[in-house]
Amino acid sequence: MENGKDTKEPEAQKDAEPEKVKDDKPADVPAVEEPSAELLTKIKKQVEFYFGDVNMQRDKFLIEQVKLDDGWIPMTVMLNFKLLASMSKDVHVILKALETSDLIEISEDKKKIRRTPKHPIPVFDEEYRKAQEARTVYVKGFPQTGITIEMLKTFFEPYGLIENIVMRKYQDKQKKLQFKGSVFVQFTTVEDAKVFLEKDGVKYEDTELIKKWSADYAIGKAKEKEERKQKKAEKKGEKQENDVNDVAEAEADNASEKDSGLPKGSVLHLSGMSEDSTREHIKERLGELDACIAFVDFKKGDTEGWVRLQGEGAAQPLLDKMEKNQVIINGKEVTCRLLEGEEEAKYLTKAKEEMRNLRQTKMNNRAGKRGGRKGGRGGQRGRKRRGSPGKDEPASKKVTTD
Repeated sequence: MENGKDTKEPEAQKDAEPEKVKDDKPADVPAVEEPSAELLTKIKKQVEFYFGDVNMQRDKFLIEQVKLDDGWIPMTVMLNFKLLASMSKDVHVILKALETSDLIEISEDKKKIRRTPKHPIPVFDEEYRKAQEARTVYVKGFPQTGITIEMLKTFFEPYGLIENIVMRKYQDKQKKLQFKGSVFVQFTTVEDAKVFLEKDGVKYEDTELIKKWSADYAIGKAKEKEERKQKKAEKKGEKQENDVNDVAEAEADNASEKDSGLPKGSVLHLSGMSEDSTREHIKERLGELDACIAFVDFKKGDTEGWVRLQGEGAAQPLLDKMEKNQVIINGKEVTCRLLEGEEEAKYLTKAKEEMRNLRQTKMNNRAGKRGGRKGGRGGQRGRKRRGSPGKDEPASKKVTTD
């Protein structure tokens, strides 16, 4: 029966087909890509920065977190740090990077990390600040545009272990922060800082860098400022003790008859000052925290004063860099407080009034000098035409009235 035979053959073939599916060979599993050594190094450095001495002085969030569980921070919390999360969100990769760290300790359950008790957080007092300054170098000569903190870290890496790099900045006419082309580099040891400082011909691209101890830089700037003041006093023919600082004068010169409102959230009250402190002590210390100061309202002998900063809301970020809103100025612990509400409004009103008075006094002095000359057209020499701009003032827009 050939027909029957023909019909059975396909059935036998069908029965055999499933056996081909039953294969003992394991299915192909995509291999997990191992993190590169470069990535692991970056992660390690970033986490060590978070828990390092410099950041632990000012990072309020981390300072509070380390108090909760004997210093342990859950990895779920660490992944909230944007820069770390941008490198990797894989906890296993981050922990692998920290296995070789001498600063960071990993919990047994692999769910938390902390700064190892072998390296306790130091006391951030005046003695510690001086020790920081002793290993900090001022470096100038970098391009003012197109450079990032990561590029600077890479540049300084061959010269020793770096604790911190501060890019010095200024506010342009649009009130935007711009890089000055100079930095403060804090080395881990004084020895590394000294070796770098004594190294000849250190260049960034084709520009040889200017290097000096940060303390020497501060002394030099203070001398320059004093010389400028002295020359100014000689030109005017008088010595001015407790004179208004340069920034306040610039503000007064540029103020219009109807003063524009001074920025809110920009005034700090300082209390606990030593009686021999000066405005220079305040400006120098807050300048180390990258404060852009508009005016220091303080007289030698007082124990309290006020600092007005440039830009709206500029005071709170400065407070955030302090521990418990306190800072050492001229060897004494000073408490800083943000002016708010009615207290702030009264202070800004008083400040604007003083600026107007100063401006009026300067205008009267200029007019008096010009008015001393006799003659001229119609006896008007020395008097400014109504509506004409002053020598140092920008011309105002012409207003048409009916």
